[in-house]
Amino acid sequence: MRKRNFTTTSVYVVLLLLISGLVLSCSGSKPSQASTPTDGTAVIQQMYDRWQNKWYPNFAFEQKAIFYKDDAITKEEVWQEIYSQPGNLHIRFNGFESGNGVIFKADSVYNFQGNQLKAKQHTIHPLVLLSFDVYFYTPATTIAKLKELNFDLSKITEAKWQGRDAYVIGTTNPNDSTTSQFWVDKERLYVVRVLTNNKGVARDVEINNYKEMENYWVATEILFKTDGKLTLKEEYYNISFPKSVDMSIYNPEKFATARW
Repeated sequence: MRKRNFTTTSVYVVLLLLISGLVLSCSGSKPSQASTPTDGTAVIQQMYDRWQNKWYPNFAFEQKAIFYKDDAITKEEVWQEIYSQPGNLHIRFNGFESGNGVIFKADSVYNFQGNQLKAKQHTIHPLVLLSFDVYFYTPATTIAKLKELNFDLSKITEAKWQGRDAYVIGTTNPNDSTTSQFWVDKERLYVVRVLTNNKGVARDVEINNYKEMENYWVATEILFKTDGKLTLKEEYYNISFPKSVDMSIYNPEKFATARW
């Protein structure tokens, strides 16, 4: 008799919990949000947690590169680009036959002209790091690279960016346009702006016009400004997310024959 009462009571409790959960769901209640980050390292952790195994590992596209000087267009080119995680980016300037382009690989950049390697130097590409690699490297690796790029991750504030809430990491003053900093969409946790200052030269990069494609968020326009003046606009099109990539295209020794 006691056993029957215990079972009945247990079933009643379970049903009550299920009904309560259903009521909460139907009333529009949302799951609790992540705690408000107190520094840049916490933002990087949130970006990683949100998009780990969900961001696109390969990304191919063409772009119109429009160059400006004193607010006037000076030239236009078409570039071909492909990215593979982590840290691999191959860019061809004006088609494969030009023999001109760059490869970013393992924190180095290789510059080619006429299919000949002209220069190599250590470079951490901040846009590649914050737009793509942040979702594939461990947060500790990303944080170390950001510190090497002189972002002060201890400083954080919030601001509006194109009508949306954003975290600002690297400064406590969102009106500061000279300190190295990056802005992250607060809800979607992707980067929308990167400012760097190298020896007094302030560069401001806007990552704009995000669109949802194949369930991925993709920026389709990037604006580059130097000391407040627009110098380059990139417009992306023919966008795809290859399932697999021949990684030899990131081998500098195979630059001349690389195709995708």
